[in-house]
Amino acid sequence: MTELLAADQQMAAHKCASCPKMCRSACPTLAVTHNERHQPWGHARQIVEAVNRGDAQGFADPELVDSVYACATCSACTPPCHVDGVETPLLAWAARAAVHRAGATPSAGLEAVDMAGQGVVPTLDGRWTDPSATLDELRATATPGADLLLFPGCGALGRNPQAAVAGARALAAAGVAYDVAAEHRCCGMVARTFGDEAAAAAMRDAVLRAAEGRTLTVQSPSCAFHLGAEPLAATLARRGAAGSGRRGTVAYHDPCYLARHRSIREEPRQALRAAGYEVVELPHHGDATRCSGQGGGLPLTHPDIAAGYLRLLAEDAGAQRVVTGCPSCAAALRGAGVDAMELSEALQ
Repeated sequence: MTELLAADQQMAAHKCASCPKMCRSACPTLAVTHNERHQPWGHARQIVEAVNRGDAQGFADPELVDSVYACATCSACTPPCHVDGVETPLLAWAARAAVHRAGATPSAGLEAVDMAGQGVVPTLDGRWTDPSATLDELRATATPGADLLLFPGCGALGRNPQAAVAGARALAAAGVAYDVAAEHRCCGMVARTFGDEAAAAAMRDAVLRAAEGRTLTVQSPSCAFHLGAEPLAATLARRGAAGSGRRGTVAYHDPCYLARHRSIREEPRQALRAAGYEVVELPHHGDATRCSGQGGGLPLTHPDIAAGYLRLLAEDAGAQRVVTGCPSCAAALRGAGVDAMELSEALQ
């Protein structure tokens, strides 16, 4: 019989469920819903109950499924958690994999994995589209066979294609030769998000095989995390050319998958300063950054909660001009009325 949950994640769930809720005030889902099930302690208690039941159907319980998907895997709960062995996003992904094995993955998630496997990308309004036209624009300044391979990711190509094009232009403006893969493949983060571990691994391996022998730079932060590759934000900070003259003041927004998942915080700020911007901070930044609600499958399974995340971030931004290292965050912020740019757009 397949183990319901790996031993280390069973222990993490027990520890989290026994904790005095040190991360409670940091959870954006709880801030939106005020539902105690919608925070790590609540997730963990239901996961422990499912494991104690002893069969896979414990992970098919509708309340558990709702709870583990009411999370953007933003890792806001990680900095205030001082319990060894507990990493809530890892527990959420493990629980979602158990939900998948129990045949209870939300239908929107199953559709997303299927569509991603077909090479189409999600738009901000929930449609799926062919990214070929945007990839053709990227190839206009590409150098075939270059050592650096630019992988925009589904978030950039679908939700913010103008940022994907800006990423290529920013590299070209810095004199950095890059190439683009012959065809778009999903990195597998969508499959990981919805618990399909086999598809997540297969998609990831296909992208890495296509990039074999070359350096991969990835624009969408969650894709960079899943592939274990350098985010484009870090590449631009490391290899980008300095700008000339003052370009005004911007507030930098730390995306979750850069600041918390990868500890990439100062590099984008350095790149903006080198390009001539004065950089100021949002009220919540660094480890305490607010999530835009675009990750973790949240817009598909819990769109109202995702909208609540975005509302909190937009309130943080106020009337400031914002630059973020995430294409999806930039597009969502613009949709919420914030003057926002993705980092590449600010540097090109």
